Amino acid sequence: MRNPFNFFPHNGLIFLLCAALIGSGTASAQGMHDHGDGKHQTQSSSPVRDVALPEGIGATQSIAIDSNGWVWFTEKAGNKLTAYDPEKQKFATHSLPPSWGDMGFSNITLGADGEIWFTVNRRAEGADNPHILGRFTPADGYFTKYALPHKSAPEELIVDANGTIWFFASNKNNLYRIDPKTFALKGYPIPTANGHPRGLAVDQKGHVWFAESNANKIGRFIPEQEVFHEYEVLTPFANPGKISIDHHGNVWFVEVTANRIGVFHPDRNRFSEAIIPTPGSAPVALVNDGDGNVWFLQYKGNKVGVFNLETAAFREYDIPAYNSLPAGIAIDRKRSTLWFTQSATEAKSLGMLSISEALAHGNKQGAVLEKSAAAGGGMPNWFVLLAVLLAVAALGGWLAWKSRKGVRP
Repeated sequence: MRNPFNFFPHNGLIFLLCAALIGSGTASAQGMHDHGDGKHQTQSSSPVRDVALPEGIGATQSIAIDSNGWVWFTEKAGNKLTAYDPEKQKFATHSLPPSWGDMGFSNITLGADGEIWFTVNRRAEGADNPHILGRFTPADGYFTKYALPHKSAPEELIVDANGTIWFFASNKNNLYRIDPKTFALKGYPIPTANGHPRGLAVDQKGHVWFAESNANKIGRFIPEQEVFHEYEVLTPFANPGKISIDHHGNVWFVEVTANRIGVFHPDRNRFSEAIIPTPGSAPVALVNDGDGNVWFLQYKGNKVGVFNLETAAFREYDIPAYNSLPAGIAIDRKRSTLWFTQSATEAKSLGMLSISEALAHGNKQGAVLEKSAAAGGGMPNWFVLLAVLLAVAALGGWLAWKSRKGVRP
């Protein structure tokens, strides 16, 4: 005679196994939630540091680092060029001579001999930007003004390894070149009209790269041939901006509207893109550290981010100052330090980050993630649950079949 309780105990076993699995799944989900909270706490102890500005220096904008490790920067709305010595923790300011008129610094870049080249803008509302370039020599504290022909108003500039000065003018769709010896000026019309060129960078071959934000292109100018090449960015309306070139010759750039980091591989004539984890972060500037890491600023996300091409992984670090509006970025390769400006009026500080500390901070986060995955058996919870349920169901069916046959298990 069949035991009337023969079937139910096995179903009870199935129920207990399912309950245990569901309980295990709940614990795992709870563990992920706890890990998320831990990550947030880790971000609050960000490796980013603020260096407070002394009284009399306004919000910062453009930035450069010289061979001594001094950090040079301009005010967002002011006429001071400031140098910060990280070792002595001292600031030194240099104001434009009164004879220059009501002007303020715009963008700066370092010259071949350590001089500071810069562009200026009119501080009076509605006035046209001046048609001049400036140079500051730290050795003697002397300012030199160079008047430019053709009514070109220089905006962004860079100096290549030969001392040649390249710049864009805010009122022209040209790339300009200034010979460092004769100071002769020559302009090259960019093929695409109204492209709004910006983000100047020079590669190891001396080729000049730039972004065309309105045209959604990356441009290259080859000086010895005096020819342009243009390349369409993958994502439409990406709004490409600042550019940085790594030691392999890859051209990295921010996509401000698309919230991505892009890279163009000239040797393969190919683009790649990576979506930044923080939505709507508005990346504005980036730089390569030489070890495969691309560091970038999030204007709206208020973070410093880093992307590694080899691992295809992002890390993000909160900036302590609230809504600091980070703007310009520079890297001190000798000292493995990242510096950036904060353009919000309330910020009143420079930002800095130790690259080694930040990467160690990121590796610790990665170790936590890896440990969490290992605790789950290296296999997704839903897959384990499904496999066990199927096995238990098969066992239950087999036991039920044996019970119906009158066979005692």
